[in-house]
Amino acid sequence: MSSTTDLQPLIPIAEQRLARSVLRRLLNSTTEDKGRLLYLAGPAGSGKSALLAESFRELPSSQVTPRQLTAAEFAAQLAEASSNQQVPDFQVRFRSVSVLVCEDIQAIERRPETQRQLLAVIDDLLAHGSDVIVTSTRLPGQLESFPAKLVSRFRGGTVIAIKPPGPESRTVLLQLFCRLRHMSISRDALALLAESLDVSPRELIGVVNQLSELRRSLKRADAEEFLRDKLPTKLVTPLTVTRAVAREFGVTLPALRSSRRSQALVLPRQCAMWLSRKLCHVSYPELGTFFERQHSSVIHAVRKLEARLDKEPALRQRLARLEGVCR
Repeated sequence: MSSTTDLQPLIPIAEQRLARSVLRRLLNSTTEDKGRLLYLAGPAGSGKSALLAESFRELPSSQVTPRQLTAAEFAAQLAEASSNQQVPDFQVRFRSVSVLVCEDIQAIERRPETQRQLLAVIDDLLAHGSDVIVTSTRLPGQLESFPAKLVSRFRGGTVIAIKPPGPESRTVLLQLFCRLRHMSISRDALALLAESLDVSPRELIGVVNQLSELRRSLKRADAEEFLRDKLPTKLVTPLTVTRAVAREFGVTLPALRSSRRSQALVLPRQCAMWLSRKLCHVSYPELGTFFERQHSSVIHAVRKLEARLDKEPALRQRLARLEGVCR
């Protein structure tokens, strides 16, 4: 039986199509086209690492394997080099790299020395014609504690945002994961799960793992039972919460996630942020990404709402009702 790590989105879903195309061009480019930076942004579990792994597997065997590490690993290696007074040697290690991949760049937030050294490595590589690929859960402009020069370097490259899969892509992924688990699934069960599970590819893998423990052939009744009784709490997402809030207040989902600041949107947006924090257990930066705002704005909105709750029992009741709907 395939392990969980074997179940990866290896097929071109629409939300990854642009990133896939740019990656292929970058990794298969000629010497004259080298010295470029690609920045992939997307929520955790959206398939960034799987997309990179697939692209690397497609490289000709004669081509140099990219040097790949996480930002946290970069920081740990730098700390070790610093303690041994070998920082110059640490920098030299990267000069022969043809493609550097640094994942989860947000992990070195508030680590100015690591950020400074990473900027030096990136500048050195780009100047010598090597390519750099960076991944993050945030867009460059949302890296608030990063130095302006490093953010500018990211913005100067090709920036691609990978969105979570929509219903059509979730259908494709569920079909693939069920096939890898040697499970059959009826068309109406597949449609119900794809519409109901507004989650990342990684979370869809978890769902398929749970379903495979129940039965090998899934009908609509099985899917309904799973959604009613087995759906993990973590699958309540900011998107499902915000949709419920939008319906409650009679506004649209795009309006709540937009930059519009009209009075009619202030309270429902605050409610959506507050409920998302409570029910989805996501960080302020992740909510900032979802609502296309700085995370400090989300913190301010949540605190403003909390200050009203003690004084407004009707608002508390409304949030309690919404919480019941979301759960």
